Amino acid sequence: MKTADFCWRRMAPFALFLPLLAVAAGSLPPADALAQGSRQIGQVILPEYRGAVARPEQGQNFHRIDFRDPVFALDTVRTGSKAMTALEFLDLTRIDIGPGAEVRLDDFVYDPGSGEGAGTVNFAVGAFRYVGGTMTTEENVRLNTPTTTMVIRGTELVIFVWPDGSTEVNVISGAVEVSACRSGGGQLLMSGMRGLVRANCEMSRAPVRAMTDDVVAAGLPDAEGDETGGGTEPGVDRDGGRGDGTSRGRGGQGGTEGGTEGGGGNQNGGGGNIKG
Repeated sequence: MKTADFCWRRMAPFALFLPLLAVAAGSLPPADALAQGSRQIGQVILPEYRGAVARPEQGQNFHRIDFRDPVFALDTVRTGSKAMTALEFLDLTRIDIGPGAEVRLDDFVYDPGSGEGAGTVNFAVGAFRYVGGTMTTEENVRLNTPTTTMVIRGTELVIFVWPDGSTEVNVISGAVEVSACRSGGGQLLMSGMRGLVRANCEMSRAPVRAMTDDVVAAGLPDAEGDETGGGTEPGVDRDGGRGDGTSRGRGGQGGTEGGTEGGGGNQNGGGGNIKG
């Protein structure tokens, strides 16, 4: 007993540092998340660290989030001007987050037994790809931006949110109901369509934007909903009208950090060059 007591007295001071070492190694959540009793709702699935950080609600500091690190309800995730990350939630829903972005993970609950669940994600600014998972009640998931509320229906979306709150929603598959500025009576966008809600809450529709698989990594396009370089888009179906919705001058695929110039895009429209 004397030997055991002696060993414990010698080791006790070092034991105080073990939780800190575990946090540093990524095996435990940050101390402020533990203090709040936060609930894990997903994890980072991008193998390479690309500069993403997260901050718990009421937390003082952002901390880096690496591959397989947990994310928690009410976390705010942020990326720098050349950073990005990808998150996977409990039902295998995935969100890719581009550079210069911020998103708040309000909540995400899922019962693997029944397949039912719900969630709320708030996109503040940036480029995002949302791919729905196995949840059977996906209509209970709300995706919000400063100007837009989205109710999803088995959906893959590419979402752009500009600093003034203007939001563009591209429906790659499935469908999404989009409401402008928290108004009722949203418009249903099907696969191959996009909707733009401007800062003044005006909503328009058009064919989905031309894009590549790494469109999120390129960040925000230069102008809200504009692939012609002129700030407006010919043929857009505005305010829910039945216009032909023809999108002209498509092909500007720019918006990358450092002034990369987009593609040519001359289809009955302007030059289509976008400078990021």
